[in-house]
Amino acid sequence: MHFLMSTADTSIRVSRETLRDLEQLRRAFQTSTADETIRKLIRERHTAALSRMFGSGKGKVRPFTEADRVDSHY
Repeated sequence: MHFLMSTADTSIRVSRETLRDLEQLRRAFQTSTADETIRKLIRERHTAALSRMFGSGKGKVRPFTEADRVDSHY
Protein backbone atom coordinates (compact mmCIF):
# COMPACT_ATOMS: atom_id res chain seq x y z
CA MET A 1 0.00 0.00 0.00
CA HIS A 2 1.32 3.46 -0.80
CA PHE A 3 0.12 6.67 0.81
CA LEU A 4 0.62 10.16 -0.52
CA MET A 5 0.82 12.85 2.10
CA SER A 6 0.16 16.49 1.38
CA THR A 7 0.76 19.59 3.43
CA ALA A 8 -2.99 20.23 3.62
CA ASP A 9 -4.97 19.37 6.73
CA THR A 10 -6.42 15.89 6.71
CA SER A 11 -9.29 14.47 8.76
CA ILE A 12 -9.08 11.06 10.37
CA ARG A 13 -11.65 8.98 12.21
CA VAL A 14 -10.93 7.66 15.67
CA SER A 15 -13.11 6.03 18.27
CA ARG A 16 -14.48 8.03 21.18
CA GLU A 17 -12.20 6.06 23.48
CA THR A 18 -9.14 7.02 21.43
CA LEU A 19 -10.29 10.64 21.42
CA ARG A 20 -10.59 10.56 25.24
CA ASP A 21 -7.09 9.04 25.52
CA LEU A 22 -5.69 11.66 23.17
CA GLU A 23 -7.31 14.46 25.17
CA GLN A 24 -5.82 13.07 28.41
CA LEU A 25 -2.39 12.95 26.77
CA ARG A 26 -2.85 16.48 25.43
CA ARG A 27 -3.42 17.76 28.96
CA ALA A 28 -0.55 15.68 30.39
CA PHE A 29 1.87 16.87 27.70
CA GLN A 30 0.54 20.42 27.99
CA THR A 31 0.13 20.63 24.22
CA SER A 32 -2.44 22.86 22.60
CA THR A 33 -3.74 20.60 19.83
CA ALA A 34 -4.29 16.94 19.06
CA ASP A 35 -1.85 17.28 16.16
CA GLU A 36 0.87 18.59 18.47
CA THR A 37 0.16 15.75 20.90
CA ILE A 38 0.42 13.10 18.19
CA ARG A 39 3.68 14.61 16.88
CA LYS A 40 5.11 14.58 20.42
CA LEU A 41 4.18 10.92 20.79
CA ILE A 42 5.83 10.12 17.46
CA ARG A 43 9.03 11.95 18.48
CA GLU A 44 9.15 10.11 21.82
CA ARG A 45 8.62 6.72 20.18
CA HIS A 46 11.26 7.52 17.56
CA THR A 47 13.77 8.53 20.24
CA ALA A 48 13.01 5.41 22.30
CA ALA A 49 13.40 3.14 19.26
CA LEU A 50 16.76 4.71 18.37
CA SER A 51 17.88 4.39 21.97
CA ARG A 52 17.01 0.68 21.96
CA MET A 53 18.86 0.12 18.67
CA PHE A 54 22.00 2.04 19.54
CA GLY A 55 22.01 1.86 23.32
CA SER A 56 22.46 -1.85 23.95
CA GLY A 57 25.48 -1.24 26.17
CA LYS A 58 23.92 1.44 28.35
CA GLY A 59 24.71 0.76 31.98
CA LYS A 60 27.01 -2.13 31.01
CA VAL A 61 29.82 -0.42 29.16
CA ARG A 62 31.90 2.24 30.86
CA PRO A 63 33.63 5.09 29.02
CA PHE A 64 37.20 4.47 27.89
CA THR A 65 39.95 5.81 30.11
CA GLU A 66 43.62 6.55 29.46
CA ALA A 67 44.43 3.19 31.10
CA ASP A 68 42.46 1.46 28.32
CA ARG A 69 44.71 2.92 25.63
CA VAL A 70 46.97 0.44 23.85
CA ASP A 71 50.32 1.62 22.51
CA SER A 72 50.91 0.82 18.86
CA HIS A 73 53.78 1.06 16.37
CA TYR A 74 51.56 2.62 13.76
